[in-house]
Amino acid sequence: MARNGNEVFGIGDAERFLKSVSGNVDPTKLTVFVPVKNEMGFLPAFLAHYRKIGFEQFLVYDDNSSDGTIEYLLRQPDCVVLHTNLNFGDELTAEIVGKQKRMRFGTFAKIIFPQHFFDDRFVGYFDADEFLILPPGVNHISEVIDRLTALEQSSVLASVVEFFPKTLGDLSGPLPDTLEGLLADYPYFQSEPVLDADETLAVHEKRTFPNPSKTMRLFAEHEVSPKLVRTGWERIYMSSRRKKSQLFQRSARHKTPLVRRSDESFATSGHDAYPLPGGEVLLTIAHFVFTAQFVQKIENARKWGAHAGGGAKYRYYSELLEKMERAGASFLDARSVRYEGPGHFIDCGLMRW
Repeated sequence: MARNGNEVFGIGDAERFLKSVSGNVDPTKLTVFVPVKNEMGFLPAFLAHYRKIGFEQFLVYDDNSSDGTIEYLLRQPDCVVLHTNLNFGDELTAEIVGKQKRMRFGTFAKIIFPQHFFDDRFVGYFDADEFLILPPGVNHISEVIDRLTALEQSSVLASVVEFFPKTLGDLSGPLPDTLEGLLADYPYFQSEPVLDADETLAVHEKRTFPNPSKTMRLFAEHEVSPKLVRTGWERIYMSSRRKKSQLFQRSARHKTPLVRRSDESFATSGHDAYPLPGGEVLLTIAHFVFTAQFVQKIENARKWGAHAGGGAKYRYYSELLEKMERAGASFLDARSVRYEGPGHFIDCGLMRW
């Protein structure tokens, strides 16, 4: 229906896609919305971290996990699990703030489901491998919400910072079940700003980023470049959209991890919100990309095709790892530093408080 039809969907269409809900949503609780597909490796650390900083409930959109994720979540009294009649990678046309665009259902779900369950409440949004780092001296998410309320801001920006180990040999062993363990095993990040929080934008306008992501730096260092793969009729004709999907997709370096969900304020994608957030506060999300699960993540992404461009980027990740292994290369470069605490983020322009 949504993949091939001409229908245009909007923010109020959540009920049309809900297949089942396990548990009862309490709209008064501080809630994290998280999409998952076979995330059993990260979930213990993820849930423990967000409970620790003050979130009280998890609204989990599961895309047919088969690794024990569902069974684990159903044993957690603060988790509510959603299932839908579409998969992450299915496409539809949505109208968001007056603009129609094609998007994967997984992205659309991030917009509509928190909006459906919560009215005039701040809701957090994170992927299972993303961990919000609170500013120095801040111990509870309610302190951030109070600051945003005082500033009359309905959302907040966050730098998305990739964490990584020193060598390929460190991509082994069990995945730690705490944030502290993850930071110990994958302690490095690039000490440089990833966005300009003061940049003036219009709704739907793309942000500019002053520095490339760690992924793009590694691709450039090891000469991994995009290649068009044509099969079937695409040997004769390939649409520009399909060509674009096989190129390096620009990875967003930011998110809006807290958004007040109401008729006047809401998420507009997985990374942005309306109205646009101000730059007075900039949070930081530690994104654990290069971990002991990285090889499995590559295999899954290429099999499922639910990521941007059908997971084409993960084909290049495979090539990158092969080249790094042959060269005995390190993940580190001149701007790589070991994490020392949230004050470190403020010093290098990744956080503002």
